[in-house]
Amino acid sequence: MQNFHRVYYRLLELFARGKIRKLMVSMPPQHGKSIGASTLLPAYMLGLNPDLRVAIASYSSALANKFNRRVQRIIESREYAEIFPETTIKRGTKPAAYIRTSDEVEIIDHEGGLLSVGREGSLTGNRVDCFILDDLYKDAMEANSPLIRENCWEWYTSVVKTRMHNDSQELIVFTRWHEEDLIGVLRSHERWV
Repeated sequence: MQNFHRVYYRLLELFARGKIRKLMVSMPPQHGKSIGASTLLPAYMLGLNPDLRVAIASYSSALANKFNRRVQRIIESREYAEIFPETTIKRGTKPAAYIRTSDEVEIIDHEGGLLSVGREGSLTGNRVDCFILDDLYKDAMEANSPLIRENCWEWYTSVVKTRMHNDSQELIVFTRWHEEDLIGVLRSHERWV
């Protein structure tokens, strides 16, 4: 484990515990940012608080759903159940009243769950307590497109921000390909860690 991993996971722990409400992390590709932010963190936060409504967004719904399925596999593991027995999800068809798909899973007997959405996707009718935005740009080509950057900003302001409430947490983690990407625009407008 590299030193930056230690720092990264310390920040994610503070975020999970609610000590940090808004966090931006930028790392080069293939440095483990997504495994921490979009797989381990949501599982951990749902274990700490099964009533939490978490949403993961990425540049495509396929990638966001992949993160969702990974979190579900962690939650249904024996080791997880030993640590977080209150956080359980539907297995097979039982219990029938709960949702478990690749883009949404509900925690049994609690208000919490995990949603996943691609950039420019809809979250109508869903309250989000914790929003994780992971790699909203597929690559440098997308980030260098003024149209895609503008669409990303419009989606962020009209979908992401409208699903959160005053106590919501927000984590943005991705590789920076352009100075005027979402991180760049937000840093010029708001206070972030």
